Amino acid sequence: MTQLIGDVANRVLRLPKPSNTADALQPVFEAVSNGMHAIQDKFRDKAQSAGSLQVLFEDIRNSATYQVIVTDNGIGLDDERFNAFCTTDTAFKIARGGKGVGRLLWLDAFSMIHVNSIFEEGGRLYRRTFDFSLSGVEPIFNEELSEISGRAETGTAITLTGLRSNSYATAMPVQFAVIQKHFASHFLADFLLGKAPAMTVSFEDRDASFPQAVNDLLVEKRESVDFTSNTFGDLTLDGYIMKKEASSDLDGSHQMHLVSSGRTVQTRKIDGLLGVKKIGPDNDSVLHCCVTGPFLDERVNQERTQFNFGEDVAADLTKECVDQAKANIVVEEVSSYEDYRIGRLDDFVEYYPSFGFEDTPSLLKRTPVSADNHEAFAKALIPHKIRADKDRREQVQAVLDRLMTDEGIQPDLSEEIRKVAAAASADENRQLMEYVIRRKFIIEILDALLGKVRVLSGKFDTHLEGTFHQLICPMRVVGNDPYRTAPASHDLWLLDERLAPAKYFASDARIEDFMVDGDKDRVDLMIWDKVHGLGLGHDDKLSRVLLVEFKKPERTGYSGNYVLGRQMNRYIEKLKNREVRSHTGTIVELSEDVVFHCYVVADIVGDLEADTRNWNRSPSGRGRFQYLQGDDKGTIEVVEWKELVRDAKVRNQNFLEAARLSFTQKGDRLFAGDNTDQTEAAE
Repeated sequence: MTQLIGDVANRVLRLPKPSNTADALQPVFEAVSNGMHAIQDKFRDKAQSAGSLQVLFEDIRNSATYQVIVTDNGIGLDDERFNAFCTTDTAFKIARGGKGVGRLLWLDAFSMIHVNSIFEEGGRLYRRTFDFSLSGVEPIFNEELSEISGRAETGTAITLTGLRSNSYATAMPVQFAVIQKHFASHFLADFLLGKAPAMTVSFEDRDASFPQAVNDLLVEKRESVDFTSNTFGDLTLDGYIMKKEASSDLDGSHQMHLVSSGRTVQTRKIDGLLGVKKIGPDNDSVLHCCVTGPFLDERVNQERTQFNFGEDVAADLTKECVDQAKANIVVEEVSSYEDYRIGRLDDFVEYYPSFGFEDTPSLLKRTPVSADNHEAFAKALIPHKIRADKDRREQVQAVLDRLMTDEGIQPDLSEEIRKVAAAASADENRQLMEYVIRRKFIIEILDALLGKVRVLSGKFDTHLEGTFHQLICPMRVVGNDPYRTAPASHDLWLLDERLAPAKYFASDARIEDFMVDGDKDRVDLMIWDKVHGLGLGHDDKLSRVLLVEFKKPERTGYSGNYVLGRQMNRYIEKLKNREVRSHTGTIVELSEDVVFHCYVVADIVGDLEADTRNWNRSPSGRGRFQYLQGDDKGTIEVVEWKELVRDAKVRNQNFLEAARLSFTQKGDRLFAGDNTDQTEAAE
């Protein structure tokens, strides 16, 4: 009886168990690889055209009878090859990457393996059959060798039956699409590199033909690149432009296949290293590269599922190969993508000028190649911007130190002062431009919203009142609460430029949230003297308070009990002779003669026009105001929404002209889907 030399059962026991479908299919892949080697040994240079492999999956729904039959027309198991088969960890195929453990994976996965092989020796044909399993006294049993009379084709059929463990039973595929995907992925390099014979995989009456299944995904073969790495030695890089479906079941789009002995051992996503999103003739393809070389062949593990080096080595190897691909395989695509990135970066700096601390090419070098949008640029450049700001501060401090210590002003110090002043001026201009651009956007959004309201001719949801309020100032917050609202989280400058730095306000907040013994009524917006909110220990009482009410644009009718100013008078009555809490907890009183500046932001149409007919007109002619009567001091003024926008534009026009910017001419034009006639009529 032929014996398999070595402690086979213990050896199999120590093999890693599958954790996914790719691992579970490794025993089948080993059988297929054996068939490929047998075909290459028989046909040599004609292996691709003359060789044939059949892989048949049967009874896949029952793990006990799950069966895979792998048939090849190769050289067969002659005496030399059979002796190698009977030796674990044999070196028979080491030159081709064989580790001599593939059949041990069969024993680990399947309950019974039957081998039927025809080979030629000494001009005669022989049939060798045997069973292979861990269930017997010896792994190899029922061995028979007989001579064949007549003609027969050499080759081997390996029948793998019955899954042994639950780990294989749960991971082994039961769907044709999964089988096809994994065969294409695992042997992708073999077929792309033109080293594999034709193969048919049959599964539940469905067939997948290889290499046709892979070739159908191939768009274009690019030139191979041979190069020598200082770290990894001689390497060959083959590039293939594939249909995007080739990566549909992989992580990412572009892939680098690390290949050993013609087989893909590890596939790595290279999207982030390559940067280019889509490539190929129609900009709708992906890049697959296969890298081969002695470094990889010498470091593949015995199961040929992993390399014997760490992630850092794999990452460095992949990066070096991607650099070669960018320089030699996808040159035009990379150049076009870099031009696109420069344009996007210019656009980013235009929106956020404070990031323009260097010229665009220099900034681009500081970003990862995958960065091609504003968020990615900001994420990459923020650390460099912080360092640049720090360097400028240190330069200024160095100049100040010299001014304090040097007896005179040396020529080199004068030059340093000039450079520092120029850098500071440029930085200020960038930051000012960014602030101006933000204001421009806010004004244009407000203008566009008003244009939308005009187009809808009053047919809009009631929530728009809150939308306009929220645009100017966050709602349901008290501005002096350090735990809720940042000091600059408002755009109160739209109402009055002097309110830009305001920190102490209550917006759509209950009176009890910011006043002692207040009730649950809400005020639209109240702003009080900042100095008393600082908690500096002043005994002065609040002498001025600003109140704002927001009404929906284009609103013509109000409830029957509504009288303009009555709501303001009610707020004033609740606020007089009360106390406001500062952010430090200090109580600040409102003086008895506090002056209230009350604003109602609304359109003077319908009921509001009738209520204010006898009021004084504002100097612009677009608003109306009157003085508070009786014991109350101050004014109440109606400011139209359009006047609010116009005034904000006028106040910011000089800044925009300095930045070579201008406002959008018509906010309505931002809504391209609206009816043009309605828009023109509304204007």
